[in-house]
Amino acid sequence: MKNNIWIGLSGGTVFPLLAFLLVRFTDLELHFLPEKPMATYTIAVLINLIFLRFAYRSGNDQVGKGIIVVTFLAMVLYLITHKVTV
Repeated sequence: MKNNIWIGLSGGTVFPLLAFLLVRFTDLELHFLPEKPMATYTIAVLINLIFLRFAYRSGNDQVGKGIIVVTFLAMVLYLITHKVTV
């Protein structure tokens, strides 16, 4: 695997996008975690953190940086769109 930030950006986008599509177009969140609306997104971030660990351990620091950027932007976008106060 190449050590390229674009690979990290595209790979890091997969699970937050999948979480958004699951919440937006299905009722899975209402059936499994109705009391915790942010749980699906939290799971997506945790998966990204696992991939981030593998990227850094294998020496692909640019891939890791791409995953960090996408994960951070996804969470900021969630906070803005759902009007969550910090």
